[in-house]
Amino acid sequence: MLGLVLDGAKRATASLVAEFAIEGQPLPRIGGHWIACDSTGRPRVILRSIELRIARFGDVDAAFAYDEGEDDRTLESWRENHRRYWQRVAPTLGFEWTEQHEIVLERFEVAWTAE
Repeated sequence: MLGLVLDGAKRATASLVAEFAIEGQPLPRIGGHWIACDSTGRPRVILRSIELRIARFGDVDAAFAYDEGEDDRTLESWRENHRRYWQRVAPTLGFEWTEQHEIVLERFEVAWTAE
């Protein structure tokens, strides 16, 4: 995913609200910064949150799916891939994922790169 961020294709991400709660982390805030590292743990980019909203699976639109920059960038592939991912990950966190779980939809911009 880091490559998609660095080449500009990925400008959004989606996470389950439940994941933040389970990990004891606060939800992101507009203007907040976070660091994305490469596979060796080296910081490669600092991102700034520019838009946040809480939604349900069925509320995600095609524009957000496109901005997430993954697969073919369609809403159909976004739904297929995220459904499969959350169905796999949720049990490891102690719950069963459904389409009614709240999702944090976050758009971001690159504030700094290591290059």
